[in-house]
Amino acid sequence: MGRNSLHFCSMPPANNSIKYIEFSEIDSTQRWAHAHPDAWNSDGWTAISAGSQTEGRGSGGTSWTDVPHSSLLLTLVSPPLDWSASYVFVRHAQASLVVAEWLQHQGFSVQLKWPNDLYLDGQKLGGILTEAYWQQQVCTRWFLGLGINVSGAPEGCAHLPGLRLEGLVAEVSERLADALSGPVASDTLDRYSAQLLGWRQRGPFEDLATGTVFWATPRFISPDGRLGIQLDSGTVRWVDRKELRWLISR
Repeated sequence: MGRNSLHFCSMPPANNSIKYIEFSEIDSTQRWAHAHPDAWNSDGWTAISAGSQTEGRGSGGTSWTDVPHSSLLLTLVSPPLDWSASYVFVRHAQASLVVAEWLQHQGFSVQLKWPNDLYLDGQKLGGILTEAYWQQQVCTRWFLGLGINVSGAPEGCAHLPGLRLEGLVAEVSERLADALSGPVASDTLDRYSAQLLGWRQRGPFEDLATGTVFWATPRFISPDGRLGIQLDSGTVRWVDRKELRWLISR
């Protein structure tokens, strides 16, 4: 198939509430998802995947680079929702756990890096980008972008040797849709934080407004996704990803 060529899966997925849309190559599955609301499943999930992205998106305006036809590249669009604003990051944490725990079950020692990344053996393996449509303080649609290096990776990044790409889109989509369609466990944020690289370990952080690097200990995660770091003075500072970069050592 050529660039941006599209087809629908001929075999029905195991979870018939998911509509699958596949591309051989596209600029960005996340961008395409936002631009084509007419293609969304009206009352279920929509999984948009690609063999390669030419302008893959990361969090905070960064880019995502893949080795063509070597990665799981997926955007999952929710059905209509009525999630409260304070609830949305908890769903992000839930989705991150689904992916991390599934990979751990496959034998990979994957960890999370707050707020969006997947790491393996000190190298970046992938990322999770979540976005939302809002009506006042209610999330009405949710977009989960997922990129994971599977059979190959850019230089300096990790991949998953021995794991086959075939069937991964359906497997991961179904796991995510099943989890996200159900309730959130009360211990989700505790389990999420326990998976974080450097959790409750003193480490370096960069203040993005000043460029200053300082040391602190990450101790808390709020339901809206802010990180509570304890400074050496004992004071707890609450930050979001636009304020601070957590400088994880490899």
